[in-house]
Parts: sequence; C-alpha cells; structure tokens
Amino acid sequence: MNRAILKKLSSMKVLMLSSDPRNSRLKRYAEVLEKLEIIGFERKDGRFARFWKGYKKAREILSRERFDLITAQEIEHSFLAWLLSNKFKIPWQMQIHTDIFSPYYVRHSVSNRARVFLAKFLIPRTNCIRVVSERIRKSNFLKEVRLPISVLPIYSKVKKEGGINLREKYPGYDLYILMVARLAHEKNINLALKTMTGVIKEIKALLVVVGEGPDRKNIELEIGNLKLENSIRLEGWQDNLSGYYSSADLLLITSNYEGYGLSAVEAISCGLPVIMTDVGVAGEIIKNGINGLIVSVGSGYILSVEILKFFKDADLRLKLKEGAKNTKLPYTSFEDYRDKLVNSWLICKK
Repeated sequence: MNRAILKKLSSMKVLMLSSDPRNSRLKRYAEVLEKLEIIGFERKDGRFARFWKGYKKAREILSRERFDLITAQEIEHSFLAWLLSNKFKIPWQMQIHTDIFSPYYVRHSVSNRARVFLAKFLIPRTNCIRVVSERIRKSNFLKEVRLPISVLPIYSKVKKEGGINLREKYPGYDLYILMVARLAHEKNINLALKTMTGVIKEIKALLVVVGEGPDRKNIELEIGNLKLENSIRLEGWQDNLSGYYSSADLLLITSNYEGYGLSAVEAISCGLPVIMTDVGVAGEIIKNGINGLIVSVGSGYILSVEILKFFKDADLRLKLKEGAKNTKLPYTSFEDYRDKLVNSWLICKK
C-alpha cells in the first residue's frame, strides 16, 4: 500500500456492524485506521433485541463522534447502516457474503425471501458494495447496479502442522473424503450421504464431516436409515483442520448455495482437490478438471460418478492434486487482504 493511501486511511474512522465482533481479525483492520469501532449483534442478546441494542449503541457513538464510514456485514445490519447513514449523513458500505440471488437461497425460507426483498431495496441506497465472489458480482440484479463493487473474498489461513490424521484414526479405507461444513440445510449434507450410498457399492470409502449445526440430529437419523454407520464419521467442531486437509484424498462440497466456500479455498491451499456443486468459488478458484470437479447443484448420482472416476483414474488424481498445489489464491497474506478491504472503504468514502 503506497504512502498516499496509508495517509488517507490513518485519518479515517470506521464504524463496523458485525455478527462476529470477537473475531480477532476484525481488530487488526484498525492497524491502518485512525479508529475502528465494532458494534456486535450476537444471538445471545436476543434474536430481535440484538438489532435494537446494536442500533442504539451505534446511534450513541455517532452522536458523540464523527465517523467517515459505516460498513455492514449482513443484510439486517445493512438496514441499520442505512438508517444511521441517513440520520448522521455518513457514507455506508453494504457487504454481501451469501449468494442471496441464488434460486436455492430464495426457496429456503420466508426469512430468506424477506432478506432478498430488503437487499433489493437497500442496494440502490448504499454508497458502495463489497461481495466475496465473482458469482455474486455477476448476478443479474447486481449487473444493473451503477455503484463501486469490490470483489473481496474472505481471508483464511490453515495451520500447516498438527491435527488429526484420518488414515491413522480410521485405518482400512480405500478413499478418505472430507467435508468441512456447518450442519445446516443450505450445506445439503443429506446429498453427501446419498452420494456415499453409490460410492460404497464399489469401493470402501469413508466420509468424515467436520462441523456442527442445527441439522445434526436429522443427519444422524439419515445415516442410520441409509445404513451408513461404517462409512460416515461426524467429527463435530475442530479448531485445527490441518491434519484433516493433509490426510484426506479430496474435499466434498454439496451445498445448495454459497457466497464463497471457504473450505474449498482452505483445501486448495493445502493441496487437496475439491469435488463440489456449482456454487460459490466453483469456476472462479475451483476449476473443473484442473484442481477439482464441478457438478450441478443437487446431482447426487453425478457426484458419485465423479468421486469413483477420481478414485479409479490415477492420472486424473495426480493432475488435480498438482493443480490444487499450483492454484493462485486471492491473497498473499493477511496484510494483503486487509489492505484491499480498507482500500474499498476509501473508495466508498469518495
């Protein structure tokens, strides 16, 4: 980052509305700013009460001190940012981290449909937009928007040592398939289970799912219904994913929609090929036949075919692994990510 930009940032005050205020990464943004104030919206404060509490806190801060920009990480936060922007005459940035214009997102729930309606109302009223993937940037609605739009993926760094070795923990399988996902509807873990029913007809494969979420009990029931107890392991939440990524043969993603797909990028950074549905960074970072394989959303049978093809074709396995190792990632370091993000705030302020 050049000196002129650093000088502008060093006198900039940003108010951030976030559902993850304890994330240590957020506080590091302040290293190049005059001030960063983070307003948290955590579920422990109440499903609806948190929004009123956060809004009141932000209003009190802005009443005492002038800020240069408000940035909001979710659709509901963006509505509050718009209200605050109007009241205090401050520019604001709308961040979109989920592919809200995917038909699967809209079909998921009434609340998702409400979020899309709200987003369409807010987008023309923001000063700039940050999205996490080209997929979101190229959505039909955003194509028509004449505003600065920054495509800034999420930054993540996987530890390169320690952790679980799948082959040592669960010996005796021909193929080790990893999923790193929240156990929630949009991740479509049931599709992965159905995929496994086809895979284990031909080879002895193990699917290891790392993550927690509201669908865990339903997933456990489905594992029993499909008689997959010997082929699926639910690992729960894990802090260190290094061993999982380094000892698996491939990462599987079966999501109905993704804004980005952080696990895919983490896997690639560890040299692990990805087989995934056409969501998030599919086609952007995960390239079909180069560092992974991509299938249509909901295609359980085709996923099974692709996994078996990956297992049986040694040349394909080698090609995808080499492709994964040689994939250029969005950022060279956290500082690179941070500098690009805060620079988007400068653009928004103009």
